[in-house]
Amino acid sequence: MKRILIAALALVAAVACGPKTQPLDPEVVVGPYTVTNFTQNIYHIQDYNDQNPAGEEFDAEGNKTHFNNCSDMYLIVGEESALLIDLSNYIRWADNAVESIQNIVAERIGDKPLTITFTHNHGDHTGMLPAFIENPDVFFSLPREDFEKMVSRFPDVKYELYDDLKKYDLGGISLTAVLVPGHTAGSMVFFVDGQDIVFTGDAVGSGHGVWLFDLQAFKNYVGGVKHLMEYIANPANGIAKDALRLYGGHYWQKDWFPELGDDTFGMQYLNDMDELISQIIDGSAYTEPSNLDHRVIDTYFRNGQAVIAWNTELWAQYRAENE
Repeated sequence: MKRILIAALALVAAVACGPKTQPLDPEVVVGPYTVTNFTQNIYHIQDYNDQNPAGEEFDAEGNKTHFNNCSDMYLIVGEESALLIDLSNYIRWADNAVESIQNIVAERIGDKPLTITFTHNHGDHTGMLPAFIENPDVFFSLPREDFEKMVSRFPDVKYELYDDLKKYDLGGISLTAVLVPGHTAGSMVFFVDGQDIVFTGDAVGSGHGVWLFDLQAFKNYVGGVKHLMEYIANPANGIAKDALRLYGGHYWQKDWFPELGDDTFGMQYLNDMDELISQIIDGSAYTEPSNLDHRVIDTYFRNGQAVIAWNTELWAQYRAENE
């Protein structure tokens, strides 16, 4: 499905831009990474290859025989600078991961300065930090709520902390970071201005829904999704709702929603999520056991495409506090 989608997006871009536009790069495997692009200056980097495919595989009896929770990076290259969003899992299954990700980035940005930012502070999105942390030419831009307590890991002259609505102007292309707390207190999503593309990390879910780990996380998420929906609805931000495309932090998980076919999540997903939050608040949400081996996340709350993975006791506590 993944390769079919990339090919389809490449065809659409080629038709839309006309015959003068250079063709998009083909899928490229570099060490443990697979690189594709769906516009001339936006690259999708995933930590999988043919030896370690993304996702799950099962035998005839339904036993899981393979699992790679592939995590995604997005590299945006402007005329003046470049931005890398997230640093995927820490790769232990290949001995050339550091060199590979360094080369992937360097070959695509040339001599442009590089800024690295994160959707949130979880290890499967910051894992390859060792590949760049010692590079004096790399600047780190860090969501304050998630990273303020760990800035000692970053040399003083190499980082900034930022808050909601941070702008990145790369020259000819810009992005806006929008705070959507819940999964973590500092979770950010990144809108590519004027292109109806948003990189969501795990902020609103990337397949198994958004995971919330305590009571405060749900309270944060209520406000976070409200803020996100208001940002999208604001005419000043120029977002075409019907064209909006969501790219999460674990793109392979889209396979859990076969009804999407070769499409991506879009505005319908966010509308379903907004409605699901209302159902949880008023007590009408549909629930089912998660069957996850997790001490907190025992329940899936479902509505349409949207899933919130949370806890029934915390739900009852929230309802009791808000009656």
